Amino acid sequence: MNGINSREHRVLAVAFDKFEAMSSAFPYLLEEPQEADIREGMESLERLYEKYNMLYSELERCIREYEVKKKKVRAAVNKGNRKLLCELQKNPIPLII
Repeated sequence: MNGINSREHRVLAVAFDKFEAMSSAFPYLLEEPQEADIREGMESLERLYEKYNMLYSELERCIREYEVKKKKVRAAVNKGNRKLLCELQKNPIPLII
C-alpha cells in the first residue's frame, strides 16, 4: 500500500498558492473554465488529503490497540498452555487408537 507523500502534497499546495497569487494579478490570462478546473481539482485534492490523514490516524490507533490486545491474549494463551502442559505431565492422558 502506498501512502500519500506529505512533502509532495505541500509542494503542490505551495504551487497552487503561487497560482492563486499570479491569477489574481493577471485575471485575464486564463479562461474561466480552466481556472475553475484547477481550483476544483485542488479543493478535491485537499479534501482527499484531509480524509487520508484522518483515516491514517484511525489506522495507527487501531494498530496500537491491536498490539496491546495481542500481547494480552498471547500472555493469557501461553499461561493457559503452561498450566495445561504441567497438568498433562502430572496426569498423562492415555492415547486411544
